[in-house]
Amino acid sequence: MPLVHVRRFRVALWVALLAVLVPAGITLSELAAGGGRPWVRLVALIVVAATLIGALSQQRSFEARVRSQQAADEAIRASEAKFAGILEIAADAIISVDQSQRIVHFNHGAEEIFGYRAEEAIGRHLAMLLPPRARSVHDAHMQRFSSGPEIARRMGERREIFGLRKNGEEFPAEASISKLETPSGALFTVVLRDVTERKRAEEDERFLSAASAELGRSLELEDALHVAVDLPVPHLADACLIDLRIGEDGYRRVAGTRHRSDLTPGLSKLAAAPLTTDSPSPIIDVIRRGRAEVVPLVDDGWLEANEELALIPEWQRLGARSLLILPLTSATGTFGALTLIGVHDRSFGDDQRALGDKYAAVAAEALANATLYGIAQRANRARDEVLGVVSHDLRNPISAIAMCTRALQDAPPADEAARKELLLTIRESTEWINRLIQDLLDVAVIESGKLSLQLREEDPAPLALQARHMFEVEAAGHDIRLDAKIATNLPLMSADGARIVQALGNLLRNAIKFTPNGGRITIGVDSHNGSVEFSVKDSGPGIPLENQPRLFDRYWQSSNGARARGTGLGLSIARGIVDAHGGAIWVRSAPGEGSAFTFAIPAASPTRRGDG
Repeated sequence: MPLVHVRRFRVALWVALLAVLVPAGITLSELAAGGGRPWVRLVALIVVAATLIGALSQQRSFEARVRSQQAADEAIRASEAKFAGILEIAADAIISVDQSQRIVHFNHGAEEIFGYRAEEAIGRHLAMLLPPRARSVHDAHMQRFSSGPEIARRMGERREIFGLRKNGEEFPAEASISKLETPSGALFTVVLRDVTERKRAEEDERFLSAASAELGRSLELEDALHVAVDLPVPHLADACLIDLRIGEDGYRRVAGTRHRSDLTPGLSKLAAAPLTTDSPSPIIDVIRRGRAEVVPLVDDGWLEANEELALIPEWQRLGARSLLILPLTSATGTFGALTLIGVHDRSFGDDQRALGDKYAAVAAEALANATLYGIAQRANRARDEVLGVVSHDLRNPISAIAMCTRALQDAPPADEAARKELLLTIRESTEWINRLIQDLLDVAVIESGKLSLQLREEDPAPLALQARHMFEVEAAGHDIRLDAKIATNLPLMSADGARIVQALGNLLRNAIKFTPNGGRITIGVDSHNGSVEFSVKDSGPGIPLENQPRLFDRYWQSSNGARARGTGLGLSIARGIVDAHGGAIWVRSAPGEGSAFTFAIPAASPTRRGDG
């Protein structure tokens, strides 16, 4: 009964009680006149008044109970409204089903997660929200839970559970279920959370951790490079390219191998076409600026504006539809770019870009470490080579000096010619030591790229004659004929004359070492295609074809047919000097036909000199 009706009834009782007072007053006035009838009426009125007073008392208690009940009802309604509000704003899906697993409640969170409106879901079976493969297992779990003593438990304790959206997409989930017994039967409520993002984050962390471990397995640059270009497929991309800067203007491109086989032809063609400084590709801009770039749509228009015309068919054959280009950066700057290629419907959103940035950082660190390791290994090898050269090649002249010194100190020859011979040996040994030290210093300077040149216009003919004069005595001592064949009207060179003589001298020393007694060496100077060409031809045994690619390597030398062991630095130094002048050096040789070493230095101008 509403409280307002209770209050109206209380007012009516008070009105009735007041109404009784009127006849009671009249009856009391009649008692003064005497008679028995007023007493009977008074007693009746008193009974009525007492009854009304008792009713009022009961009414007050009833009104208090009604008021309390109404307050409780209002509290319940407020609680229900609050609970309903919480259910509606909850991000998790909260779904209630009856004993037949028909949905009776479907909150806003469930609408957002599953894609159904509440009116579409209510009344339908819960199985609509489960993948087909999980429905029979779910029914068995629900039956056990319904008949068991538990009133709540977490679902999927032993295995992952999945939901099914309206669009047919499956997603990983976490869920708990509770049971409530009601007069109309059990009511089950499921609280379900979509954990797609969390699972993706966990998978991304596992991917990065595994990638870091895999990249750290080898410090060889080639191994690290191929691992770095393979790992992003398929987690990050459908295919992948890495472009590395080589020197100031060169680039090297490497393609992954883990992609689908149908992508191989196009990717192989792209890998065979390294970038150039003039390439319109945005990869060049990413390397130069050190900032990532996303290409959301690779279509014909984009390719025409951003790729070499010859490579457009290969991108089309690859089926690329989107690109994520990430810089590879170390402490010294950006040294390359990682290009993630999406095929068909793969795109690169914010999440993919964030993960790509993290992977690129891991890959860049691994490649930079591998590069530094390679440099360190080469430095160690160079150190070992230098130590080997020093320990071997200094031993002989030092031993000769020590032997001659002891002879002069302990038993000096009486013959002056013998004493001069000992002194000559000491001087030659000293010169040999000085030459070895100077060669080592020259190699160090050349390797650092800091070989200094004092350039001026030089006449090539006197330089060739100067080098010939330096070795006339040594050649004559081995009965080797040392000729010069110098063309007339040679152009001047802008060159460091002393360094040209040094390079030519190194070639002559090498020729004398391999030319047998009675042989012939010819120094030639000629001009060709705007350059001055110096050549040293010998009648030695020639150089096997397999050895020729290594002739100009530091410390490499062949003892086949050599008169004496050298330092293995002469030809390397000659190449360094020629390179510093902007020239080129090469060799032509065949076994049994001698060797011809030639280097070309650019001419200073087209001016010709007459016979001098």
